[in-house]
Amino acid sequence: LSITSQTALSQPAPQQGPSKFTDDTVLVRFVPGAAAEQVAQAHRDVQGTVIRSFDAIGVKLIRVPRGSVTNAVERYLRNPNVEFADLNYTRSVFLPTTTEGAEPGLGVANNFNEQYALENTGQPFGATADPYLGSLIYPTYQGTAGADINAPAGWNITHGSSDIGIAILDSGIACNHLDLEGKCIEQVNFVADKGSTLQDVLGHGTHVAGIAAATPDNGIGIAGVGWDTKVGSLKTCWEDYSLYILGLVIGQCDDDDVIEAIMHATDSDAYQVISMSFAGQEVSSSVEVAVDYAWNNGMILVAGAGNNYSKEMMYPAAFTNVIGVGSTDYHDNLSSFSTFGPWVSVLAPGTAILSTVPGDACGQALSEPSDCYDYKSGTSMSTPHVSGFAALLLAQNPGASNAQIRGLIESGADATGTMGQNLQAWSVHGRINVGSSLSSNADPTSLHVQSIALNTVSAGRGQKHGQATVIIVDDFGSQVSGATVNGSFSGAFNESLSATTDGNGSVTLTTTATAKGGVTFSFCVDDVSHPAIAYDSGANSATCTSF
Repeated sequence: LSITSQTALSQPAPQQGPSKFTDDTVLVRFVPGAAAEQVAQAHRDVQGTVIRSFDAIGVKLIRVPRGSVTNAVERYLRNPNVEFADLNYTRSVFLPTTTEGAEPGLGVANNFNEQYALENTGQPFGATADPYLGSLIYPTYQGTAGADINAPAGWNITHGSSDIGIAILDSGIACNHLDLEGKCIEQVNFVADKGSTLQDVLGHGTHVAGIAAATPDNGIGIAGVGWDTKVGSLKTCWEDYSLYILGLVIGQCDDDDVIEAIMHATDSDAYQVISMSFAGQEVSSSVEVAVDYAWNNGMILVAGAGNNYSKEMMYPAAFTNVIGVGSTDYHDNLSSFSTFGPWVSVLAPGTAILSTVPGDACGQALSEPSDCYDYKSGTSMSTPHVSGFAALLLAQNPGASNAQIRGLIESGADATGTMGQNLQAWSVHGRINVGSSLSSNADPTSLHVQSIALNTVSAGRGQKHGQATVIIVDDFGSQVSGATVNGSFSGAFNESLSATTDGNGSVTLTTTATAKGGVTFSFCVDDVSHPAIAYDSGANSATCTSF
């Protein structure tokens, strides 16, 4: 569900075509209490053999004669002992070949400025390849201030926790990337039977992992939304080279492997979030019961809505217990490729996202640590923004349920874009806002002086009182009432006063003494006290002001 920016970021991402299915396996669940002989006879009727059992959800993977899968599903469904039967669908991730540039080869002086999705000040960003010379053209794009997820405001509240893990169900992760050093909990290959190794040949899963959890403030590369959060490389998608002659390598994600990875993540103590950047049109009862199993065991599931630019429901994103994510661009518009509609829960930036990729894309040896980065687009890129966000909320609220965390993500979303767009026309809740959701559920830990305004007021007969108006806010920027401000006047006035802030966080201190003619004086806040919030003088915007 992603394309690289250096090839064609201005064009829509490749459309997600109809999912195909494996030609010799199906998924079946029998009704509870079905007799063993009746189950065995149902398998004999289709020449089926059980090759994998997902006991916790009662689903079996059945091998049948090649080419007979449609007939097998029909025969299973006619059997009264069968609850449901599904084709084993394959949900594809399309990836054009790329020419990534190693950092700092992109010519970028400050990579955080490239991450408009985290903080968009209207900055220029983005590098694309010159179609004739092959050199990188930078910058390529211009952001619109405010079209972002407001990540720094959230990081002021929490950096997450290394005890929180995101299971990345994808094409694998290059865990030796310098920006993912120490981040990978494990690497598990669920597609070894397809001849696939742990290596992230596609680069897709590594890109997703970087968006979710790349190490910030380490002097290189990018910042992941989840900051201290860890990831697990659960390789669920294998490499299909059948269209390589057209320059396409396709990531194929079979439903049985998706189910196994979901079950593994759920049954492990290492993960609280499951991130899935793949999609397909077909409904699978087998995948849905795996999703429900994960949800009922406390997992938060996030999935990309797909790149069809239509309202067609895509799965697993459209399942009830999954947070489906659509994509916005650097202006807060719907991305030109993004699937949308009333079944999409939230939106997150997915156009021209800079993140980590394996080193071989930059000509580096696979055995050496990578410092390779690239821009990609797709709802695949939107999804880990939400997954990393969920990890921050879990760290802030360690006792919260998955339903409560989902509620915080959705209720804190912006319904209106930075240019007035109706973001709820494309999704139920709008574009995520990390700072808003985290601050709405956090208690302020400190307060400080936001501003001091000095003036004089007439005392009659040419005499004047000195006056100071002080505004007190908390560490979220909210105005604080009930804070007692102690301050001192000096110069024309020499007086110490105190008063308490009103509902707007404002207090006005007026001297009892007066002075005549041209008046010069200073005022300093000496102390601020509050019954519940500590005063942090180091965070003051102003402490002393002169008039």
